[in-house]
Amino acid sequence: MQYRVRHQLTYNYSNAVTLSPHRLYLQARSSSYQQIKSIKIQVSPEPDKMIGITDSEGNTQHLLFFSTPTTQLQILAESEIESKLSNPFDFILYPFEHQKLPIKYSDEERRLLTLYLEKEGITPAVEQFTRLIATESRWDTLQFLIRLNECIHEEFSYEIREEGFPQTPDYTLQNRRGSCRDYATLYVTCCQCLGLAARFVSGYYFGNADETQYLHAWAEVYLPGAGWRGFDPTQNCLAADSHLVLAVSAFPEMISPVHGTYTGPAESALETSVEVVPSAILY
Repeated sequence: MQYRVRHQLTYNYSNAVTLSPHRLYLQARSSSYQQIKSIKIQVSPEPDKMIGITDSEGNTQHLLFFSTPTTQLQILAESEIESKLSNPFDFILYPFEHQKLPIKYSDEERRLLTLYLEKEGITPAVEQFTRLIATESRWDTLQFLIRLNECIHEEFSYEIREEGFPQTPDYTLQNRRGSCRDYATLYVTCCQCLGLAARFVSGYYFGNADETQYLHAWAEVYLPGAGWRGFDPTQNCLAADSHLVLAVSAFPEMISPVHGTYTGPAESALETSVEVVPSAILY
């Protein structure tokens, strides 16, 4: 499936401000199942310099440098993305012993995945919740991941929260409510609780074309024989060709679409709009 994506962010300031250097994560990742056909990023006021780099986790980051005071910052990213992952179950866990938890990564894999195996945010409540689901799933790796999706989707109340970092996993669990990024952060932490390498994903999801669209978030888990696979507790599904990946990280706060501050006696207000439209069906 091929999509056209239009993502606009407008920051309005009550007085003229001086913008610090800004970081953008608005260019989708390229992978074996996702290709970027085109990308255009427009910024007003025009920055003195815009540099595209690859960050430490393989994401495309744009650095913006400004010198002109302004009362508004507007960023528009327009892209065309091809997603080829029509069957998210088209994999085999190999070696076969990885079909049961706990997974034992090779020494080489463990060293490379260290960042995604960190057990920060695990509380007794989170661990109990995780182990209960694992027991219900008979410690079957894929069944655990699917059941964890289901539990968060069915037992928690979803809320839209466009700004702010994710809640702590324990807070989301105790309150049984959260946004997509809260769900994703809890999912990642539950996986890490059982020794599964997992990370946070920022991107877009195409569902009902008639509904208002937003930036979306889900989790990815590294499975031997399958590689990084996406799991979306908000939609209760594995990530497939309706999911478009912008950026991935062990630290969700690092890959917000826009990072930056300003100086000056002013308050700011953010307006955002996201449009994801299928442009073609590929055979």
